[in-house]
Amino acid sequence: MTLSPDTESVLAFLDEAVEGGLRKRNDVGVLLELGATHGEADLINTITTTGTGLWKVYRTLRRVQPGAEGYAQLEQEFGLQLNALRTHLAKLVEPADDVTLQRFDEIYFGMTQGVIRNLVDLGHDLARIKDLQRGT
Repeated sequence: MTLSPDTESVLAFLDEAVEGGLRKRNDVGVLLELGATHGEADLINTITTTGTGLWKVYRTLRRVQPGAEGYAQLEQEFGLQLNALRTHLAKLVEPADDVTLQRFDEIYFGMTQGVIRNLVDLGHDLARIKDLQRGT
């Protein structure tokens, strides 16, 4: 998918603003482009919020020992956030070209550890974007 100059400008800004840069820069660009092209500002906001939730739960899970109090609830919440993000992504990329659909299918919609890692990395980027929106 070809990104517009406006989307490229937003990505350049994010590259500067996000410490360490974006982990899934190209995919964030595709999401922003699709959101702008199809008037899906609310869905982009939902995706950003869901990705932020996924990232927060993931970071908490990494600090808690398996079997500790609340660990099972965190795992359950992680799964819920993961599936919610995938659902929202699927809706946004629905009108994309076949190449983009195939790529997102392989990267975000499979059932492998790599897919989970990709979603967590995207969640990281979405959380950084949400931080910028909040001014933090």
